[in-house]
Order: sequence, then structure tokens, then C-alpha cells
Amino acid sequence: MRKWWVWFLVAAVAGGLLVAYLPGLLAPRPVARPRPVPAGDREVAWLHNPTAFDAWENFVWGVKRAEMAGDGGPDGLEVDDSHAFPDKTTSVPEVVLRRKGCAGAVRVRWYKLTNTSTQEDWVTALAAADPPPLAVLGGWSSDRARVLADAMRDAKWRAARPLLFLATATADRVDPDDDAGGARGPNLISIYDRSFRFCFTNRQMATSVTDFVLSDPTLRPGAIALPGVRALGAAAHLLWPTLPALAFDTLPPEEPLPAHAIEWRDDPYSTDLCFKFREALQQRATGDCDLPRLAVTTHSVPFSTGRLNRPNPAEAQVAEHVLANLPPPGFRSVLVIPTVSAPARRTLRALVQGDPGVGRQLVAITGDGMGVNTFFRDREFAWPTRSISIPLVLFTHADPFGWDAPGGAAPPAGYELTAPRPGAVRSSTEDIRLYTRLTRVVAAAAFPDGEADLVATPDRLDERLRAQRPAFFDRSGDRLSGTGEHVVVLRPTFAAESARGKQPDGVLEVYSRQPGRGEWVRVHARPLSRPEGGPQE
Repeated sequence: MRKWWVWFLVAAVAGGLLVAYLPGLLAPRPVARPRPVPAGDREVAWLHNPTAFDAWENFVWGVKRAEMAGDGGPDGLEVDDSHAFPDKTTSVPEVVLRRKGCAGAVRVRWYKLTNTSTQEDWVTALAAADPPPLAVLGGWSSDRARVLADAMRDAKWRAARPLLFLATATADRVDPDDDAGGARGPNLISIYDRSFRFCFTNRQMATSVTDFVLSDPTLRPGAIALPGVRALGAAAHLLWPTLPALAFDTLPPEEPLPAHAIEWRDDPYSTDLCFKFREALQQRATGDCDLPRLAVTTHSVPFSTGRLNRPNPAEAQVAEHVLANLPPPGFRSVLVIPTVSAPARRTLRALVQGDPGVGRQLVAITGDGMGVNTFFRDREFAWPTRSISIPLVLFTHADPFGWDAPGGAAPPAGYELTAPRPGAVRSSTEDIRLYTRLTRVVAAAAFPDGEADLVATPDRLDERLRAQRPAFFDRSGDRLSGTGEHVVVLRPTFAAESARGKQPDGVLEVYSRQPGRGEWVRVHARPLSRPEGGPQE
């Protein structure tokens, strides 16, 4: 006997699903549609995900603070943020730059990327706009930057091709779509020949971090320096030739020191940065007679997903191999860990669990994949320093503790960067400082001194960016070295030191390279005190 009620139930469920989803299926799909540009003004298209509110807020803060004089920015810059944070999420946020005495404005607009309005869709729409934008600002990761650069290169622009501004895409080379491009892939900055990169590249980050680590006797590979050497400051390097004699043990001169590098194969940023670190270490080891020879073993992890604190199987296997191949007692080496915070936290935690004293024999080095907030504002859950007691050296593109100095230039109202109270935490400043620098560089080119009008074409903007003095970009469009590199050192408190009395979890130190001198100078040092009652500002 046919179960008529079964068919009735199926029909009812299908009807309910149809009623629930049919309006959505029939609703018009959002399309990429640029807003009109007022006569005399020009547009910069800011392409990002619709959930990138934090990134947009930091960007607007950085742009607004460009009104303050400094870093070669033009005098008289005015930033209108009245439409930067509209009430409706479907509206197009906009921040407008003007300069006193100069006609025209630059309108930076956040065009939101979705499944139906991709980067390629927006590029096609912008190519048909009249006028097309002066520039497109996007590609927030290296793989997305590659897609955006390909789209802009292949688009049919109705007028002069806009510039491509990359703010955080750091890879020198990106993986090719097929084997024809070679194992290392094309150079990211050369895919679209009108690209300008405002961040430093993976090569520059690896070179800076390697140079810093090898210049610090408390971090550099080789014999472990005795306590107190770092307190000597700049004079510590004078004692370095004698430090091998003060080690707990001696290393035969023909014996290389084991070092390790980990790459996560599902992340092109990780594979490229890992290669750049190996390159930098090899170059420095070849030219530094005081540096022991390093035998760098590269470990490939197929994927970077995993649980909060437990390493995935491949990460656990790598940790076991590293622990089985540490440098001899009394010696220290490096561990290259070019990734974001979650895989790094899992892997380093596994190392400490396997050997609580591993932090005295290894220094972890990385690029910018882990922001300073991981170790400062969010450290209680993102990086519990006492359970990950391995020194870590990372790179930032601007000062992460660049809060407003007392007696300095007055910031715009509501855009102050106030330093946290002692023992309290606050969001770090590297992103805002980077966007302020970007704005000043672009504004100086877009609003020329002595001219009454805004630059009218991308060609003119390209010409002025390349002609800026002092220069900010090299001939290819990459940011020049020596224009603001910062290195951050996390020095954890080891268990034996903590037992002597009440000690902070560690210390975060920030170093900058002095222009024209090449040496690193400490500009900040903040103890990581355990919060009492969570003093977050």
C-alpha cells in the first residue's frame, strides 16, 4: 500500500524550502557598480571584503592622522571622514582628501568584495568607468594581490590605466598557475607594471630580521652569551669574539650548527618567506667569519589548519625532529617559522612541552605574519608567553608602539593614539602608522607643491611617485630599504628566572634601523606584566 502521507510530507517540506529560499533566488544579485565621481575629483578604489571593518577603521585613522605634518607629507592636507562610517552596510564608505589652495579632491572608496562582486568584477567595472580611478588599493594578501594584478593587467581600460597600490602583500614571488612559470613563480610587483608596494617585501623582512639576530649576542647562533652581556648595549659586540670560550661546551670547528626552517605548503607567503630566510642566513654565514656554519634543515608541513593548541600530525612530527636535532649544550641556533600565529603557537608550544628548556637553545624568527597585538593586547589567549618560552623575533612595517608623545604635534580630535598605562594594554599602532605613511606619500604626489590643481591622470601620478625625493620606491615600484623597518623581540621569562621572585611574563622590545648608519637601536621596551582584572584600554 502506497504511503500517501510520506509523499505529502515530502511535498510539504519542499514547499517550505521553496517559500523560504525563492525570494533570495529571485532577488537581484549585487553587482560591481562604481559611484560617479564629481567633476574635478579623482577616485582611489579600496577593494576589500565586506567584513573588513577593523582594516577600514585602521585605514581611516591612518589617513586622518596624515593631516599632521611629517614624513614628507604636504602641508595643508585636509581629510573629510564624514562619510567614512555610514549607517547602512550597503552604502559605500568614503574618505576624502583635499589640500588648501589646490582644486579637486581624492575620494578613497571602499568597494566591497563578495561572491558575486569579485576583484575581477570590480576591475571590469572600474575599467569602464568615466573617469577610471587614479589607483586601486587592494590585494591584502600575496595570493589575492596576484589575482588583482592579473585582472588589472588584462582589463580593457577606457582611459589611462590606474596604478595598483599594495599595502600588505609582501611576497617577492607568487606561485604560478602551472609549471610553465617555474617553481618560484613570477615576481609579484612585475605582474602589473604600474604597481607600487608600500610595505616591505619578504626578502627585505628576512634580511632585516637575520641582520638583527646576528648582530645581537644574546640571540645570534653560536655559543650562548653569559647573563648580563645584553646590558652592555652597543659595546656587547666587542665581547663576541671571546664568547665561544665562555660557553658551556665547545663545538668542533668543522661541525656545522643545526638550524631548522618550517614551511607550510598551503600558504604561498610561508613558502616564499621560508626561502628568503634560508637565502639570507646563507649569505650572512658566507660573509661572517665569526658566525658558525649553519646546517639548515627545511621541514615541509602540507597544511596549516589545526586545533587551538594541539599541533596537527605533520607539525607534531616536525617538533619531534627539531627536538631530536638541537644544537649541543651551551649553543644556540635559529628556527625559521614563517607563518601566522595559530600554526606558530601550536608548533612552538609542542617544542616547549617536549623540552621546557628549548628556549635557551633556539630563537624563533619570522616575518610580519603575526601582528604585535598577538603578543601584547591579546597575549592571554593568543600567545601565553609562560607556556611558549622561546624567544621570538618578528618584523613590522612601522612602529607598533608609536603612540603620541607628550608635547608632540596635536592629532586630529578623536584620532589620538594614547599610550596605555603601565601594566595595561592597548592595540598596537603599526597598521595605523603604515597607512599614515602611505597617505602622505600619495598625497605629496597627488597635490603637487606650487600647483593649483590635483593631478589629473594616473600617468602623472606615476611620474610624480617615481620622482619623489627622498625616494620611497625603487625602479620596480617596491619600497626602498632603509625607509622604516622595525624589528620586535619577545624575550620570555624562563621558569628558573620566574622562581626567583615576581617577574613579568617577558619583555617586548622594539628596534629600528638608524638611517644611513645601518645599526639597530632599541626604541621601546614594555614588560609583559600579568594583568590583574584585565586592564585593557
